[in-house]
Amino acid sequence: MKAFSKLSIRTQVLAIGAIFLAVIPLVSIMAFRQSSDVIVGQNTQYNMELVSNLRQRVSDNYAKISGIMINLGYDSTVQDFLAENDKLRTYELSKKVNSLMGVIKSTNPDITDIIIVNAAGKHTTLTGKIGLAHELMGKLDEREVKVRYGGFIHDDPKLVNDSFLFGMNLFASRDTYRYGEKIGFIAVVLDAKSIQSEIEKFPRLSGTSFYLRTNGELAFANAAGLVLNLDEDQLALYSDYGENAVIEKIGGKSYAIQSFALPEINGNILSAVPIGNLIKELEGLKRTSYIMIIVTLALVTIPYIVLMMNILKPLGKLIAFMKRLKSGNLEVLHTKVELEGYAEIEVISTQFNTMLNRINDLTQQLVETTGELYQADIERQRAEMSFLQSQINPHFLSNTLDAIKGIAIVKGNRDIYEMTAALSRMLRYSIKGANEVTLEEELKIISSYITIHQGRFPGRIQFEEYITEELQSVLIPKMIIQPLIENALTHGLEPHASGGKVVIQAELREDRHMEIIVTDNGVGMEPQRLNQLRSALRSKDRAANQHIGIKNVNDRIRLHYGEGYGIEINSWLGSGTVVRLLLPITPA
Repeated sequence: MKAFSKLSIRTQVLAIGAIFLAVIPLVSIMAFRQSSDVIVGQNTQYNMELVSNLRQRVSDNYAKISGIMINLGYDSTVQDFLAENDKLRTYELSKKVNSLMGVIKSTNPDITDIIIVNAAGKHTTLTGKIGLAHELMGKLDEREVKVRYGGFIHDDPKLVNDSFLFGMNLFASRDTYRYGEKIGFIAVVLDAKSIQSEIEKFPRLSGTSFYLRTNGELAFANAAGLVLNLDEDQLALYSDYGENAVIEKIGGKSYAIQSFALPEINGNILSAVPIGNLIKELEGLKRTSYIMIIVTLALVTIPYIVLMMNILKPLGKLIAFMKRLKSGNLEVLHTKVELEGYAEIEVISTQFNTMLNRINDLTQQLVETTGELYQADIERQRAEMSFLQSQINPHFLSNTLDAIKGIAIVKGNRDIYEMTAALSRMLRYSIKGANEVTLEEELKIISSYITIHQGRFPGRIQFEEYITEELQSVLIPKMIIQPLIENALTHGLEPHASGGKVVIQAELREDRHMEIIVTDNGVGMEPQRLNQLRSALRSKDRAANQHIGIKNVNDRIRLHYGEGYGIEINSWLGSGTVVRLLLPITPA
């Protein structure tokens, strides 16, 4: 988003316009595709419901055939025929069995033949197609008791229509010594039109192709299927697709392919619905949408171009004028820019010209003031030079202190020697070295400073420090603790009649920060005075003249480490003062 915002207004306007022009047709195309998907999905669901009914009818037919075969096969007359060995008796019983089969066929016109064969090879049949029974018998296990689908039979001179074959072993059911023994076989030949007619009855979309397959071969194809004319490889491939529709290109056209299993006949029904027929009604809507898109783009483009001209042209003129200003030609300040466009553009033009006039006036004032400031700066530099010349050279002062130390030794005055040595160390420490020192070095200077005060007030001032060895090497700004000690001695202990004690502690906090604590048991401060000091520490006014030492320390810490660090003060009148200094851990 940042990269886009940095582009020119012209580029942004063109990009937004291009996106807008692309979105309109894209939305229409997506809506058309979504509608197509919905229609295909609805047709898929419709086919699933239709074929579900068909499968139920196939299952019912299978159950009916199974019931006929069981009832007929275990009828007492048929059982006698199957178990009889006498030829004459067998012939007489065959007539009765034929009569039973005739009755069954008359009530079930879809059955084209019934074949019954006994264990001795004697048989009876309605049409004499005994070869079908023998072929199926060879496929059955001797102990198999359930009805077995035998496959699809193409029409021949004796079987006028395509047929389905079903067969079942028959076992003795009489209470004799042969009970449970296989005594024969029964087969039923069912006209394939019993299923084909069911398929033809279903209402469906014009052009939808249906294929009935069993045992891997085509048993039926409707008129549309014959026109589509799928080969065996395609049928085998599409039969594995399942009930969810899969879109396939066949002959240059898209079809929604579905496959529904018919386990009773070891087959499936395959449907191929032409997508073009499904979305035929959408084609008119699609054309209308295209016309509306073209009209919409025309209506949007014209105002868009006008908008661009009224914004971009004045802005281009303003940019060109600003480039002339950037070249440093001051004569441009005396001219005006004339912009035409929307009201906002004219406001920009007026305000810009007003700004030019103001810049011109300020430029004149600046030229006049520059000379005066230059002269004042020269005078200031002269004053600073005089001040520097009047300062004492720190190195000369240090050498002088060393001379005083020598005199003190010669004269045998140990106190003067110690105080002079301490002052000399502090002077060298303040004028030499880096801006950061270790805590150990800073504490040595504090010790020197305390030595000087103890010399001034013998026996009145005590000093203690508690610093762990791991914190000795931490880097801190130079001369950051000495002003706090000086403040404690000057304002806390010197006014105290009996003096007092100053304690320095350094602690390592859990957040890897160091806290330096300076505590004195001096006179302390009144609450009002304490609040004034805290306000001075929070203030960013560098010119504050009260508590300048402790404020400078606080300001140095915040400038060096950030606003999260600095000084915190607590004081109690008559009890003393505690100053806490928070610093980050910076190892040497």
